[in-house]
Amino acid sequence: MNEDAVKALNEEEKHRKSHPYWVWESIQMIPDLLGQCLDKKVTDQIDKVVKICIDKKVNKIYLLGRGSSYFLTLANRYLFEELTGIPTICGVMNVFESYPPINKEPHSVAFIYSHSGKSEGDPAIIEMIKKLGIYTVGVTDIPGSDLARVVDDCIIGPGGSKVELPATRTYATAMFRMMQFTVAYSEALGNKTGAQKYRRSLSRLPGQVKEFMASYEPIARLNVEKINNCKSFLFVGFGPNLATADEGAMAFSQSACVPSQSFELENFIHGPMQALTKEMGVISIAPSGALQDRMLKMTRAAKIIGARTILLAPQNMDNLPDVDVLISMPDDIPDLISPVAYMVPLWQTGYYFALLGRGGHPDRLSMDKPEFKNAFSYLMKKDKWVSKK
Repeated sequence: MNEDAVKALNEEEKHRKSHPYWVWESIQMIPDLLGQCLDKKVTDQIDKVVKICIDKKVNKIYLLGRGSSYFLTLANRYLFEELTGIPTICGVMNVFESYPPINKEPHSVAFIYSHSGKSEGDPAIIEMIKKLGIYTVGVTDIPGSDLARVVDDCIIGPGGSKVELPATRTYATAMFRMMQFTVAYSEALGNKTGAQKYRRSLSRLPGQVKEFMASYEPIARLNVEKINNCKSFLFVGFGPNLATADEGAMAFSQSACVPSQSFELENFIHGPMQALTKEMGVISIAPSGALQDRMLKMTRAAKIIGARTILLAPQNMDNLPDVDVLISMPDDIPDLISPVAYMVPLWQTGYYFALLGRGGHPDRLSMDKPEFKNAFSYLMKKDKWVSKK
């Protein structure tokens, strides 16, 4: 961002009337941007990549990213395999660079996720991936980014660049349009019946998220008051919503300024659950799915131990456990696309945590503190984390 743009943003911030931080606006934009992903501008990009994957007879899919962008791959993988039947592998970018496939892979495609498109080191890794014969597709919001320039093709999101560091709208829309891609690819492979259910669900999702957000917004602040004395938070998910647990833990670490960790459901039960105390908050993510009942039982057990319990589950369910905070989600969202919706109230709740002023900055996190600036300058000299606002 150039100096004139920085000055303009700083001046605008002085006169803001609603919420004091840019991340709030980004969260509010999510439903409309999800709707824009259904427009021709995005679907034409998707259709182009689908055709190339069909022509290449793709038999392996790689989903690659870093941080939040890596969590996205975990959310998308299950739908890929369910609808296409093609083995799908998730990986962190520099880990993939260090441990690449040993043979050429001309029938593979790699989707590289990056919100900003300028993660340090990605262009060199993408060139390495292309030398393996792998078709590369960037999933980003920035058309002219470093990532967009080096990949074979892109599926660009509608939101454009953002001021704040946390990923909210960029996370939701990247996940959503890759679900759109998966449905379109499945249809092109001949699985029209299986894909149709998800196409209908995706078309309804922007409206469902918009309605839910409006109803939850006044509740989010009240929920924070119920759990703001927790010394740590443990997020538990299963299947595609392990990604929601990962991103949720990151969001709370950044906004609530307390240690937050994520766990897969069964792994949590077989170990970390032994360390629960009354000062801990357990966030259970329980969409409709094969392991929902197991998640509800774990939540009951956590409450018995004495931990504070926060449950995300479809509304109008019977026999829900007694919890400290219940976040009632829309009923008819299929498990494999539910991460788009289930992450939204965690961002909303996290934002109100941030307003408590525990030391972090909702837009800049800890990057205005000299020690964090110096540390991240050492780790990521050219990355967005150390760029000036």
